Amino acid sequence: MGKFNWGTHKITDSEVFLAGYDTFNDLISAQKYCTKIAKSNYENFIISNWFTPKEIKQHIQNIYAFCRYGDDLGDDSPFPPNERLKLLNEWMEDLERAFKSENNPWQGEPRHPILRAVSHTADIFKIPITPFKRLIEAFKLDQQKTRYSNYQELKNYCIHSADPVGHLFLYIYGYKDEELQKISDNTCTALQLANHWQDVNRDLEQDRIYMPIEEMERFNYSLEDYKKKIVNDEWRALMRFQVERARELFENGKNLWEKVDPRLVVDLRMFTMGGMAVLDAIEAQGYDTWSKRPKISKLKQLRMLMASRKLWKEAHKKGKGIR
Repeated sequence: MGKFNWGTHKITDSEVFLAGYDTFNDLISAQKYCTKIAKSNYENFIISNWFTPKEIKQHIQNIYAFCRYGDDLGDDSPFPPNERLKLLNEWMEDLERAFKSENNPWQGEPRHPILRAVSHTADIFKIPITPFKRLIEAFKLDQQKTRYSNYQELKNYCIHSADPVGHLFLYIYGYKDEELQKISDNTCTALQLANHWQDVNRDLEQDRIYMPIEEMERFNYSLEDYKKKIVNDEWRALMRFQVERARELFENGKNLWEKVDPRLVVDLRMFTMGGMAVLDAIEAQGYDTWSKRPKISKLKQLRMLMASRKLWKEAHKKGKGIR
C-alpha cells in the first residue's frame, strides 16, 4: 500500500491520542481529508475509481479512509502489538462515540475526522455499526493471533477482515438483504485468501501464518518447512488446493451479479477479475509464492481496465440508479 502521512500517535499512561484527533472539525474538510487519503493510494484503489457513480464516490472514499486508517494502526504504526492494541481499542471507542446509541445512531461527536465523515455516510445509508466494528476486530485479531488451526478459524478471520467491506458496498448501493450479503461474502473471502497466498513472504516477516495448520499437515508440509520457505511437491499441492478453493468462492460470488444494480456489478467484476488474476499468477509460477511475489502483469491490468470500461458503458445504459 502507498504510504500516507497520518501524523503521530501518542500513548501515555493516562491517554491514547490518535493521529488526526481534533482536526478537520467540519464535515466538508473531513470529507476532503478522506478524499486525499483515497487519492494517495490511487493506483491500488480500485474501489473509488473512474467507474464509481458520482453520487456515491465521496461515500466510498469515506469508507476507504476508515479501512486504510485501521490498517495503519494494525500494521504500520511503529509500536509493538500490545500497544497497537491500545491504538485500535481507542479507534473502537471513537467509533462508538460517533455511533452514540441504537436509539440515536450516528449522531455522536467523534474526535477523528474520518469518523466524522463515516458517520455522515452511515447515517445517510442507514448502515449499522456492526461492519465497522468487525473490521476493527480483524485488525485487533492480527495483534493477538498469528496461527490458524483450521480453515474454519481462517474463515472466521475473513468474516471480520473482508466480508464487512462487501456489506458496506451493498448498503451504499441501497441493499440491506442478508441473503445478498451472504453471496457477497464469497467474493470478499476469496479476495482475502488470494491476498494471503500472494503475500506469504510479507506476512511471515510479521510472524503471521494464515495457512491452516490442519491443511498443511494433510499435505505433509510442516510448520518448520513453512518457516524455512521450502518449495517442494507438498507445497505446490497445498497451494494448488488453496488456489482452487478461492476460485470456487469467486465463482459462487458471481451469483450476486444478476441481483444488483449493474453499476455495482462493474465493481464486483473488477474485484473478481483482479483476484482471479492473482490466482492465475500464482499458478503461472508453479505455485512457488516464496521465491517471488505473484503480480498481475501490466498487460493484464490494461485488459482488465478496458473490459471494465466496456462494462461501465453498458451499465450506464441500463443503470437503475442508487436505491
